[in-house]
Amino acid sequence: MNKRVHHLAFWAIYWAIMVYLDYFWLLDHQAGLINTHYLLLKAMCGTLLYITPLAALAYYITRFGLEFILDPAKSIVLKYIAILVPYLLTVLVVIAVMRLIVFPYIYSFDKIPGDVFIDPRRFLSIMIEAAFPAAFMLAVRFIDNRIATKERENNLVKEKLAAEIKLLKGQLNPHFLFNTLNNIYALTRKKSDEAPETVLKLSELLSFMLYETSGETITIGKEVKFLEDYIALQKIRFHDNLSLEFKKEIDDPDQSIAPLLLLPLVENAFKHGASENHFDSYIHIDLKLQQGILQFNIENSTETEEALKQPQKLGLQSTTRQLELLYGEQSLDIEKSKQAFKVLLTVNLNSYGKI
Repeated sequence: MNKRVHHLAFWAIYWAIMVYLDYFWLLDHQAGLINTHYLLLKAMCGTLLYITPLAALAYYITRFGLEFILDPAKSIVLKYIAILVPYLLTVLVVIAVMRLIVFPYIYSFDKIPGDVFIDPRRFLSIMIEAAFPAAFMLAVRFIDNRIATKERENNLVKEKLAAEIKLLKGQLNPHFLFNTLNNIYALTRKKSDEAPETVLKLSELLSFMLYETSGETITIGKEVKFLEDYIALQKIRFHDNLSLEFKKEIDDPDQSIAPLLLLPLVENAFKHGASENHFDSYIHIDLKLQQGILQFNIENSTETEEALKQPQKLGLQSTTRQLELLYGEQSLDIEKSKQAFKVLLTVNLNSYGKI
């Protein structure tokens, strides 16, 4: 509907311009001989008749001629014929309509202007008049196609990103689940009384992951609460063998963040830091959020130099890729030493979706 309105508006404006030109042209040739309002009516009727072939040419070129020209199977000669022949025929039709109908019967000329049927100056003038609407509509068609192509590209990119993020989450959830089940297995083998409590906490965490993380974002408050529950679950396993510190400084608990963005970093610290240490180990977490800028630093102890040689873990890979897909302003740095493994994450949470 909008396109039809635009087309009608264009032709109404073009017709109004032609009426304006013909009206003053008639005024010069028939001044004082006829009422000016009647003269305007004549100009409206006359121009309507001869712009009709111009409109037909414009739609022929934009609807058929353009596709014909862009068809690589058509020869150059046929492409020129497909455009030039209808163009010249339209000019001749307009001249015929003007000399045989408009001038003698509508404009009431006793003597038709011009000594010959095809006057070179008049022919050139009508060629320009015929080319303008066709060229304008072609330009609009190209712009519309470009916009539509760009929109399709953007939609495809968004669909691809959504599919990739969904895949990353699908990788993350089993990764988290398998690690936690291993913890529970270790407790049951020891016949620990804490195994039932661990199962209950796992159930709560899975409930959160199933029902709270289905949207694009959650609040930082919920994300931190989930991390605290996860840490509490892990502390059941490590008891006093792990020194854990979690500092938080949040100015807006309702700030939005991609769900489970921070979990892989914490999980990585437990699995590849605390779990692989046979002596006292530590995990230090420092989370700061000020005016949408999140700084999340996590450091865990390491016992051997093997950690320095290991490739990036699945959790870190998942977080890195999600950051690239979701946030326009972010950085994730890793520092390794013989005694510690440190991850420093900085994200502008307000840059979500601005990639």
